[in-house]
Amino acid sequence: MNVLAAALVSYALLSPTGGQVQPAPKPEVVRPAVKKPATVAPRGPVEAGPCQIGVIPIAGDLFMVEKFGPLKFLDKYTRTSVAAWALDDLVVSRVRAAAPGSSVRRIPYTPKELRSGGRREQNSLFARYREAAAVGSFVQFLAPRLRCERYVVVHRHGGAQREYGIGVSQYPYDGPVHLFAMMFIRVYDGKTFEVIKEAPALMTEDTYIERLRHYPLGGPSTLLDRAMFPEKPADAVNNPVLREGVRTMLTKSLDKTLPSLLQRPAQTQPR
Repeated sequence: MNVLAAALVSYALLSPTGGQVQPAPKPEVVRPAVKKPATVAPRGPVEAGPCQIGVIPIAGDLFMVEKFGPLKFLDKYTRTSVAAWALDDLVVSRVRAAAPGSSVRRIPYTPKELRSGGRREQNSLFARYREAAAVGSFVQFLAPRLRCERYVVVHRHGGAQREYGIGVSQYPYDGPVHLFAMMFIRVYDGKTFEVIKEAPALMTEDTYIERLRHYPLGGPSTLLDRAMFPEKPADAVNNPVLREGVRTMLTKSLDKTLPSLLQRPAQTQPR
């Protein structure tokens, strides 16, 4: 009786009618518990085993908004984040596509490590040489985290004009608006850290004639309507024309340039 009384009190307290008398509930049919199969967590891409190609993407979330004045000292440069565009992920996917059958792994790093140990923009006569040295040092800094046969670095690059990396530029006096995505690729030996191959990421063959015809800025770019220039730099991330334009140029230039850089020299068979 004590057990039955306690059950009735509990029911009265939990019932939406308070403690009022209700018809006796129908007895519940007790069914045997069915044991559910153990769920298996979904797995991502297999990252185990030796690393043949380590990718260090430095496209990042940085988008330049460059408004040029009639004189260079009147130029205005603003940086804004476009992390939602996932450009580094795009770079890694294109390296994987260019090296089928190879184990390709992304080498992680933090923004602080990139600022302190990565490449910095240079404007002097010897900028190219200092840039190469800085990138090589950054590779050696990251290499102990994951030893790979080769390391591929894809980083922002300056062209023939004032544009740099990934962004949009506007020239004065109703001049043109350019959307650009200029990257440079370096492939390093995983043991000696010497540069094996390197090249700018271009959408066509790298010849003098092709550069004159297709690359007025020194790298991949496209002309936009002046209305596409973001007056507020933070608006760039939500502009689908800018986003798709950058991703398209980045994809085409990497797909054109990476295969030849990652191709290993043919080994001669002993006679």
